[in-house]
Order: sequence, then C-alpha cells, then structure tokens
Amino acid sequence: MFVNYSSTESQRLNSEPHGSAAGFSYAILDSIEQEIAVIQKDGQIVYVNKAWVRFGANNGLPSVDWLQSNYLDICAHAVLSDEPEARDIYAGLVAVIQGMQSDFSYEYPCHSPQEKRWFLMNVVGLTGHTDDLFVVIHSNITQRKLAEQEVERLSLLDPLTGLANRRHLMQFLPSEWQRNRRDGTPLSLILLDIDDFKRINDRHGHVAGDECLKQTAGLIANNARRPGDLAVRWGGEEFLLVLGNTPQEVALHIATGILDGIRRLESDAYGCCTVSIGLSSSIPADDNFEALILQADSALYLAKKEGKNRVMRYTPDAR
Repeated sequence: MFVNYSSTESQRLNSEPHGSAAGFSYAILDSIEQEIAVIQKDGQIVYVNKAWVRFGANNGLPSVDWLQSNYLDICAHAVLSDEPEARDIYAGLVAVIQGMQSDFSYEYPCHSPQEKRWFLMNVVGLTGHTDDLFVVIHSNITQRKLAEQEVERLSLLDPLTGLANRRHLMQFLPSEWQRNRRDGTPLSLILLDIDDFKRINDRHGHVAGDECLKQTAGLIANNARRPGDLAVRWGGEEFLLVLGNTPQEVALHIATGILDGIRRLESDAYGCCTVSIGLSSSIPADDNFEALILQADSALYLAKKEGKNRVMRYTPDAR
C-alpha cells in the first residue's frame, strides 16, 4: 500500500566504503527480503533497502528519490485517497512516532492485477541508537494468508460430500436471513433425509452408503447456484438447502425435482433410494431464523409419518 514507489538504486543516509562496518551492515539489510525504511520523527525517509526499491520497480511505478520523500505524507495522502486500511495504518505510525506506543503491527492486503498479496507492516523506534529514528518494515505474508484461507475453507466443508457443513451454515444463514429481511423477500429451506439409510449400510456396506450420500449431495448442490443459496450436509443422512429470495411455490418445485431425481438414481452398489423432504418458507420479520429450521424439521417429520418418499410443506396446524 505505502511502498508502491521505485528507485534506480538502494538509497541510504551516508555513502560508506564497501569494506567498512557500516557498509557491511547495509549489505546485510540489502540481502533481506523484507522492505525496510528508516524515517525521522517528521516522516522524512533517510534510508531504504534494495527490497523496498524493488517492490516499487516490480509494480511499474515511476522512480522517486527516496531521500527526498516523506513517509508520513505518503500515508496521509493514502488516507485522503480513501485507500482501505489507510486510516488505521497512519494512526498507528503516528502513535509510535509520538511515543504513545512502543511499536505497531498491521496486516493489510496489497493485491495486484496478477495475484492476491498480503503484507505485515511493523513500525518500531530505532532503540539503542537514537530516539529520533524509526524503522518501517513491510513483510510479504501472502503464503501464510493463503494457507489460512485454505484451512478456513476446508473447515467449512463436509469432507465426504464437499457440501457446506453445519458450521458454514451457521455463518451463512443469519446474514442471508437479514438480507431477505431488508429486501422484504422470502427465504425457503428444504430439509431432506434419506429414507431407511441404515438398511443401505447394513445390506450393502458403508462404501455403498457413502456413494449414496455423495450422489444425493450432487443432486442437491445442482440447485444451489446463486449467492443466496447454500447446499449443506446437515448431519448423517440429512441435508439442507437454503434458497434466498425464493417463494414457497418455487421452492416446492425445486424440492419435487430433487425428490424425482433421487428416485431415478440407481447404483449397482446400493440399488435405489428415496428421500423425505420438509419445506418451510418465510419473509423474515425478526431475528429468529432458527424458527424456520424448526419448521422445516416439523414438515420433514410429517413426511416420514405420512409414509416417506414425499415432500411436505410446513403449515402451522401440521401434526
């Protein structure tokens, strides 16, 4: 964010002989992959290492004379330009310079057109040397952030079917409920349970049972195409389909299509299976999205009670 400048050479406060102690120190700093700058209390830059210079050059920005640049001004300009996170970064930098805190750290995205990137900014006083100089370091943490995102993504998926898991649902459904509440649009839930699933496992084995689950999940996932839809493995042989901005009649058509599709599924591994489906719909008027789940569950219970292999809609007088 704040290192998008380039220069033709590494710039430093003093030009030291290559063999001197200071020259050796500069060589060490220039070999570090983090972008490093040293600034004065007024923000004036007095040193940048080669990595700092390279970052700007690799991003196609015009050359600048770093020793004629003021880092506080660069950050303030970013705030005025409404760059994301700029206000927090500027405030943290000022807090260290003014002695209100000893150091400052901040993670921020700095994506390019070609790739996603994240950086960690650290600001600390140049202790043991002077109270008037401060070190600014930007470290590329992209690989860590991508790994964290992958771990988070996997934590939200059911490993067998690839559908969202219950944890993902409980992150997704409250926000989707509120979106439909703001828009005054209906939200529908389809709760599905494979009939006599224990019989499939007992007769054909757990491998066949897993295959039945995966094929059922695939049919359900085909109906979750929009941002407001989510296909979920609710648990065991139960699945839930969230349909944002979907009235009950449309949801009923989708549920019937799933029912018919599963009837047509036939595998050498487990033969045929059927499902029972409970459907609930509501235009949200409060924060109680859990009630809609309970209504779908009530309709599912009625579908089982009425003989399985069918869709039942929730009605207040259902028993």
